[in-house]
Amino acid sequence: MAGLAQSNVDAAGPVFGGTSDQQELAARLFRVFQMQGRFFSDRAPIRITLSQLAGFLASTAGADDSWPQKIEAALGASPEVFAREESDADVVYVTTRAGTPPVSIETVDLAHTLAERFLTPEPEREHPVRRPSIVREPVLADDVPASLSTPTPYGPDSWQAEIARQLREEAAARAEMPPAQVWEPVAPPPAEAVVEAEPVDVDIEIEAPAAATAVDIGSVSDEVLAEAIRTSLGHELTIARWGDFWMSEDRVDRFSRGDLRRIEDYLREQSEPMSDDDIIQDALNVRPNAPDYAARKFALNYRLSRESREFEYLGTDRNGLWGLASAPSIGTTKRKASEIGQDYRFLLDYRTPVDVIEEGLVEHVLTFYEYFYGVLPLDANIGSIMPKQGFADQRAARITFESPQTLETVVAELRFPTSNRGGFIAGLEQFFAENLVPGAAVTIERTDQPTHFLLEYFRVSGDDRKLLHLDERRGRYVYRSTTYYCATQEEMLLDEHRFPKLADARPLEERIRRRPEQVVSATFERVGDNIGSAQQPRYRASFTDLLAVVNIERPISAEFLRDILTSGTYREFVVDDSQEDTFIYEPGAGGA
Repeated sequence: MAGLAQSNVDAAGPVFGGTSDQQELAARLFRVFQMQGRFFSDRAPIRITLSQLAGFLASTAGADDSWPQKIEAALGASPEVFAREESDADVVYVTTRAGTPPVSIETVDLAHTLAERFLTPEPEREHPVRRPSIVREPVLADDVPASLSTPTPYGPDSWQAEIARQLREEAAARAEMPPAQVWEPVAPPPAEAVVEAEPVDVDIEIEAPAAATAVDIGSVSDEVLAEAIRTSLGHELTIARWGDFWMSEDRVDRFSRGDLRRIEDYLREQSEPMSDDDIIQDALNVRPNAPDYAARKFALNYRLSRESREFEYLGTDRNGLWGLASAPSIGTTKRKASEIGQDYRFLLDYRTPVDVIEEGLVEHVLTFYEYFYGVLPLDANIGSIMPKQGFADQRAARITFESPQTLETVVAELRFPTSNRGGFIAGLEQFFAENLVPGAAVTIERTDQPTHFLLEYFRVSGDDRKLLHLDERRGRYVYRSTTYYCATQEEMLLDEHRFPKLADARPLEERIRRRPEQVVSATFERVGDNIGSAQQPRYRASFTDLLAVVNIERPISAEFLRDILTSGTYREFVVDDSQEDTFIYEPGAGGA
């Protein structure tokens, strides 16, 4: 099942022909095709007309009447990537996410093959007609109960309706693909004619007409269809699940209380989480070459997941790892994990597009909040390389980070998102404090081990600046001379010369930190220039300054911050037309 979610697209990308300018233009347009078909399968055709491509270039690179000729020359030089189709209205170019023209599949008539003839049942033989001895009265449509004549639809809040909604949305997004054939419901045969005979009382059993349901799954991507299957199986009480492995619940081995006690004693003796292989071999004495080893391993993970009072699952969808539920979790002591999850709740609504550097590698710039608490957000970028949950109600997974620069390995905890809390990675507080500063640029790379990652930063010669710190004893922000040896992004660096008014400022109260718009308002007052008067202040600040300072108190992504400033929901924030990417905050303009 997990294989449905894997991509077959070559990481190196397609090779374009023509001159260097034509290759550059073709590569740029190919990225447009990829964005258009981001939910398509690798070999699904992606069609965009010539006029649409010319309009895109005119809106991004300036108007030019020669764009259609340039596009045709650039795409025509790469016939192994783009296919050209002509219609009455416009010229259409077609490609796929894999960077090759779509291949038409010739339909083969299998109606008269030997296999089809063996699988097709013979027509039912006619029985001899007998003289009817009873009278069959016709069944009128009005006599059939409504519950039998009309299929009962699922409730709007049911999980079945949610799956149907997701499939419809995916089908609408892929509406450009040829629609799949939908079979119409077959009308029931007419009632038999009445034959006159002597009346006899007979109990007539009314059968409900079969409701034919048309399901068009041809226009749905493999990933969405796989997720729909997972959700459907997950609601079946007779199906046991561990990750992407499934088994009938009645075929899963059960463990006695003595077995569970031995497993608990084994984990307490080891004093650290242990893999399912170690538990099943050491505590249950099952040999790896046993014929039922895989089934016993599945049973171990599934049955222990039902014993949440004693055991906690810390593995992934393919690697089992178990610890005691009473064992301490990994993370900072400065803030509760539940409160950090509430701070990252916006990640449930703001899914940042994945910035692909290369397959399995993401880049991230450290904020003050992340540096102080030793956390990383489980956004779309970092989440794309992280392992998946083994169980739907799993709280966390144990992962490790290896630093090639410091030659150390850090054990961290991956906190999965819930319905009202965002996901994050905890346990990096000491590593950040010893090697990095807020604004440092780091890369996270996936390895062959699904729970082991490389955490790297670019090491530079020492730089000495006065950077922002929190004096926890005094409860105030202070600037301290700091020497660091990591590459940073200047826009996110909290330097004294850039933000002098942050010196000796107090952290915001918790009731303000819970409201993102109030944190943004306080940030304007901390870093903005008052262009109004003392009685009626108006603060102006650039977007980059706001983004760097607002992440001192709580995490706010660039998309979330821009939405707060420009959505119109909070009227106290307006765009400053006199300067690029600058905003103005007017206290009291938003009303009560």
